[in-house]
Amino acid sequence: MYSRRIQYALDHFIMQDYFLSMKHSYHLKEEIDSGKSDLEVTINSENLCIYDFDHKKKCSFLRESKTFGMQKSVDHVLFENDSGGWRLHLIEMKSGVGYKTWLESIKPKVRTSYLTSLAIADFLGIKIIEAVAYITYEIEKFNNDENKANPKIVLPGLGMTVRDPLKDEWGKGQIFLNIGEEIIIPHKKIHMTRNEETGILEGNLLLQSNKDLEDKSLE
Repeated sequence: MYSRRIQYALDHFIMQDYFLSMKHSYHLKEEIDSGKSDLEVTINSENLCIYDFDHKKKCSFLRESKTFGMQKSVDHVLFENDSGGWRLHLIEMKSGVGYKTWLESIKPKVRTSYLTSLAIADFLGIKIIEAVAYITYEIEKFNNDENKANPKIVLPGLGMTVRDPLKDEWGKGQIFLNIGEEIIIPHKKIHMTRNEETGILEGNLLLQSNKDLEDKSLE
């Protein structure tokens, strides 16, 4: 059962069926033929899940120009209730990750989804204490020259440090996002295995709250 404040928002503020009915196990999927994926997510805490966030209606005041990618979103979003607040999980599904994918797709999607999710959290009356991005993938393509990004995309904002996507971000589990100032969101890689019969990329993600970890340490 959600708190009265959250339930009121779900009943009166948010579009019907915008969130899935709460479960403790979800199959989050990417349906595009070139990269069909199925991620089984297990979450023990109270949660709110937005499936296929990329195709959900969102803030209509955002710019439509592709320059800053404000119309792009990650595939799925999970809000997890933890002691002291809520954790935001941003899940993006890819078949391969390289420089171009990282800079022109993943980072804009994470940035827009992070900011949009903060707005949704305000409507729900919940406090986000941490945000984590997850990238599912089968193949790393950073060493493939064909996946080099547009040099204009690589240029940092005024006063920003030049970041190497492979060494500074992908390799260190962090994403630097430019929102007029630089913020850092941790990210976790989820390597997927291709099912030889179906061709679908499959993987698992276990989300454990701090309370879950504390309880286990006492056993």
